[in-house]
Parts: sequence; C-alpha cells; structure tokens
Amino acid sequence: MAMTDRTRSAACGAALVLALAACGSSGQAAQSSAEPSAKAPATTPEEALAEEPAEDPSPSQEPLPSRAQGLVAGPTSTAFPIEGRNLRLVRSGEKELALQLDLFNGTDKEISLGTVGLDSREQLIALVDLPRATAYGLVGGSGPDGRISEDLDIEPGQSAPVTAVFTAPPEETTEMLVVANGLLPVTVPITDDELTDDPALHGPYGKAQVGPLVCRTADGAREKFRLPSDVLFEFGSSRLSPAARSAIEGLRGQISAPSGSVTVDGHTDGVGGDSANQKLSEERAAAVGQVLRPSLGDGFAFQAKGHGESDPVAPNTKPDGSDDPDGRAQNRRVEVQVEGDTTVQAPATGGELSEAGLQARVQSVRRLSGYLLASVKVTNPGSEPASLEYENHFTPKELTTGQLSITDQNSRGDLCGFAEPTYFDFIGTMSAGFAPGELDSVPAGAEVTLWGLFPAPSASVTSVKVQLGGYGEPLQAEISAD
Repeated sequence: MAMTDRTRSAACGAALVLALAACGSSGQAAQSSAEPSAKAPATTPEEALAEEPAEDPSPSQEPLPSRAQGLVAGPTSTAFPIEGRNLRLVRSGEKELALQLDLFNGTDKEISLGTVGLDSREQLIALVDLPRATAYGLVGGSGPDGRISEDLDIEPGQSAPVTAVFTAPPEETTEMLVVANGLLPVTVPITDDELTDDPALHGPYGKAQVGPLVCRTADGAREKFRLPSDVLFEFGSSRLSPAARSAIEGLRGQISAPSGSVTVDGHTDGVGGDSANQKLSEERAAAVGQVLRPSLGDGFAFQAKGHGESDPVAPNTKPDGSDDPDGRAQNRRVEVQVEGDTTVQAPATGGELSEAGLQARVQSVRRLSGYLLASVKVTNPGSEPASLEYENHFTPKELTTGQLSITDQNSRGDLCGFAEPTYFDFIGTMSAGFAPGELDSVPAGAEVTLWGLFPAPSASVTSVKVQLGGYGEPLQAEISAD
C-alpha cells in the first residue's frame, strides 16, 4: 500500500541499514557490529554526559538524560542523530512478543515519538523473522488500537522509553530483525528479561499483523517468487492460512507477463519420512496453484510439482549433527515460476540524484538467512539541501528515487514486500525524513543510508550490482558472508 501524505508529513525517520553498535554500561562491546565500518553510538550532549546513568523512566515520567546501554541502533542520517538504546525482545505470555527500547534525542530540537513515526497512527516499525520469511506489524492493526507506547515529547539530550507489542513468533525463533523508522535495524535476541511496565503491555490482543515476505527475481522471460511455508500453512498441513491467500492473490500485481506458463514447486524440510514429505509438498503446491489460477486468469497454463525434502536451500542440521531449526525453516517453501513470452524488462529509473549533486557508494551487501541486505550511503557534499523524494511503495515497471534493486550475472532481485503494515510496502527504507521537520531532501553536508532486503542468489554468486533509483549507472559490490 502506498505511503499516505499524512505519513510523509509526520515521519521524520530516515533509511535503515543493518548495523549493530552494542555497548554495555561499562563501555565494553556487548555484540559485534554487523557492518565493518559501524561507529560507536553517538555521544550525548555535554550536559547529559555529566549526569550519572539514570534508571529508565516510566511512561508517565518526563524523559531523562541517559547513556547508551545494551544493544544500540544508531541513526540513519547524520542530520537526524537519534538512537534506540537498550533494545530487548521479551515474550509476554503465549501470544505476544514485546520490544522495549529507550529512544534518545541527539538533535538540538524537541522531537516526539509521533514525529519519528513510532506511534499508533504511523506504525513505522516491524519485526522480521528472516529464516521463516515472516514479517510482523504491531498487534491491533492501524489507528489507535496499535499496541505501542503513548506519544511523548523528548527534549534534546533526553531519552524516552518505547514499548511495542507484536504477535509472538514460533517458540524455535531465537532472534528477530528490528526495523524502526530513523534507526539502523538490528538483530535482537529474544530473552527472558523482565519487562518495564507500560500501558501498551495491557491492551487487548487485537488484529495480528503477520504475513509472508514475498520476493521476486527475474531472469530473461522468467519471474520467480519464493513463499515461506511457515506462514502459509500450519505445521504438517496443506491448508492455507488467510494471510497466505492474501499474499498469493497479491502476486498478480507483481507478475509482468500477460500470459504464459506457471509452475508451482513445493518443498519440505528433512523431518519425517520421504513419502510423507513428498505427498505434503505436492499438496501444498496444488493448494497455492488453486488460489493463484483464478487471480491470473485464463492466459496461463498451470503445473504443480512436489519435491519433498530433495532440494534444500539450507542445512537441516548443524555441523555437529544437531537440529538446525532456522535451516529447516528456509527449506519449507513454495516457489512460483512464471514463464512469459517476452523478456522481463528492468524497471525504468532516472538520474535526478546525480543531477542534484548527490554522491552514492555501496556500504555493504550482506547474506542474512537466505536474503541479501544491501545498503547505500548517499552524501550531499554541497552547501545547499539536495532533493531526494522517496516513498516506500511499489510502482509498476519503475524503480523510483531512492529505491534499490540487485542484479547478478543471472538475474535481478526486487525488494521483498510485506502487505500487512499500513504505511509501507516493503522491508527497506521507510520514509523521506532525513532531518527533523524536513522531507524529501538531504541537508548540506549530511549523509543518509538507503537500504533494502532482497532474495539471495546462490552461494556461488560473490558480487552484485546495486541500482539506486535516480542515480543512473549501477554500483558494483562484493557480497559478505552471513
């Protein structure tokens, strides 16, 4: 769904890139950085540094100055130096998972949770279970029912506590990618820590915003989509979930061919017998095909095939022979391949960023549990603001300004979409606010990071080209290991 004008006028966060800069209160690293060039958390204003670390305030208290603690998500724009500190994921009962953090305001202006989009109206926040290809929006749906802390003003040099509540992932999920507007996304482990009380923890269990990541690759006249079985089906079942039907029907808008052939391939993990897995994979492929066929119309010939456990994309066991739940989750999948009559054209893009004087370089392209996370640094070396008009929504046949795509020697990968959140379409840069109170421009001397999540190519592919919408020629990049 396209980002609304209301969202664009309120959201002041920037792009998100996977980077960890985790520091304990003693100053020792709590977790290594996910980016080789990641810097330590930004320092607080001088008067805040003079204070002793304070306990986290309750939501009813005024925010207090605080030092960086625990896992830290740094800012995505040098012109908007906010931080998420002490990030924690804790299961709350059987159905819910709570994210808690302290949002630090390193700017010289007052901000609020709402101006960053971290409120029940904008909901520019999500969790991603990468091995299970599943994304989670706030419990409660859009509007005031969204389970997140009440809006709160944050003075310069102060922090405010934030609690956001999501549907709990499967018990075997041990960590999630946390994506929050204006902050670098971080991989956060799920712990048994005590939760700080917040009204958001006590709301009703409303609408569960949970859906599959849908990722497209294109090669010649062929388009391929990978769908995760864990959110499509119950374990051991071929009955489709409501979220699965919505995602499958939504493929029509991403398939460019007006006619052709469709092959649906079902795959399982290594648990169970060969014959049972073969039968289950065939039934799941047939179930997906039955929903997809009427949405595409009569111009396509369909074939459904099952492969059982014979074609894994990840190990089912760890090197020591023990079970690997994350690897097995990647193997449980359904792939849809569409063969059209003509070559799938690369999306059109312009050169408006180059013309505005902006400079771009690839920061990193990393393998993460079957995906690539690509990040590009965009710098304004000039003395005046430079235009960068960006929106987080898909535009057919177009790579709009600031969006990314990935190309290797065999295929092109598009951003992985998630239909459940209200105001963003894909897992990538969320908004066009790169400075407090400003939209669609990069301040003079500032650097912002644009990022996106893509389907990973085979392990033999070691480099890709990253196309930045509006920047003309693609940028060459090496792929780093998970």
